[in-house]
Amino acid sequence: MKYLIKKLINSIIGFLIILVSLSFHSFDLKNETVDPELTENFESRYFNRKNITDGPYIFYENDEILVKWIYRNRMVEKNIRGNNFKVIKRKFGFDFNPDWIDQCNNNDSINYIQDFSGVENLIAISDVHGQYHTLVKLLKEHHVIDENFNWVFGKGHLVILGDVFDRGPNVTEALWLIFRLEQQAKKSGGMVHVLLGNHELMVLNNDIRYIHEKYITTAQLMTTTYTQLYSENTFLGKWLQKKPVIVTINDMLFVHAGISVEFIINGFTTTQANKLFAENIVRQSWKTILENPTLSFMMGNKGPVWYRGYFEDPNFTEHQVDRILQYFDINHIIAGHTSMPNIVSLFYGKIFGIDSNIKFGDYGEVLIYKNGEYYRGTVNGTLIKL
Repeated sequence: MKYLIKKLINSIIGFLIILVSLSFHSFDLKNETVDPELTENFESRYFNRKNITDGPYIFYENDEILVKWIYRNRMVEKNIRGNNFKVIKRKFGFDFNPDWIDQCNNNDSINYIQDFSGVENLIAISDVHGQYHTLVKLLKEHHVIDENFNWVFGKGHLVILGDVFDRGPNVTEALWLIFRLEQQAKKSGGMVHVLLGNHELMVLNNDIRYIHEKYITTAQLMTTTYTQLYSENTFLGKWLQKKPVIVTINDMLFVHAGISVEFIINGFTTTQANKLFAENIVRQSWKTILENPTLSFMMGNKGPVWYRGYFEDPNFTEHQVDRILQYFDINHIIAGHTSMPNIVSLFYGKIFGIDSNIKFGDYGEVLIYKNGEYYRGTVNGTLIKL
């Protein structure tokens, strides 16, 4: 009798465990959906008891400049007077040049062409997803920055191939580092190219399914939404909204996800795509995008920020690759978006997939181009020829 009672109790406990486990859901990192509309009307359930520090966020409000940040779960706000940005140096450890404000506000023209040549040294990285410390380690190991996080890559070009946002807990730090390197590179004759990925567009267009819970808390403490932290009335928001989706350097085309055959069948150009995203897609609702066939294509699974065909379509052939390369008069396509254990070379180096799963924070790689050769640059500084 005791045995039967014990067996019954164990069965009930097992049944309850199954019910509890079914009540939890997790995101499938690979099967991101393209077009659901999800706004920021849910609350952070599991992060409320953790102390967070986040920022700075620079806002333009009523002809004033405000710097806001979170320090140990409390919002701090500083009104900037007389271009005195010393508070950023004190609190966040880097100098903020007041000229950057005028540069960002007054430079409304956007270069949609994004075609560069004569570049001898280049490093590209994709899908950082808030893993700031892995980003820093890779840049240090491959001599892009020094121990003080300053640009030492000379006239080299650094390509950030989209998806700095979402998943990880240090998006803000990564964005400020990339912005500062962009400014420093210009002074050295180099360049930092920041491309928009699907996750930048998701955040700018108020789709925050994949943000880290830390940023839900940040937005709540600032009594706003996460998307509004990057609105047109913010410094980083203004900077991001001008970024392209496609860049060509030498004989290489850089794009977050890829260029499909359908893209070239439609006769789209890189310049046209950059213009469409900047003027008609960034900060638009899904309703507006889906009502327009061209915009819907650009933001669909055959468009440049969502396409996965090179890596997941078994029917994709080298003939199709050659057709795309010939259309753009290039020899290589560099894409991220589709995660691999490491950087991969497809079709004898015609396509490089450089999303090396940095999003998990324990490993990552950069693509290195120097002396006409391509290498995988590992997180410990090793070079592996592709």
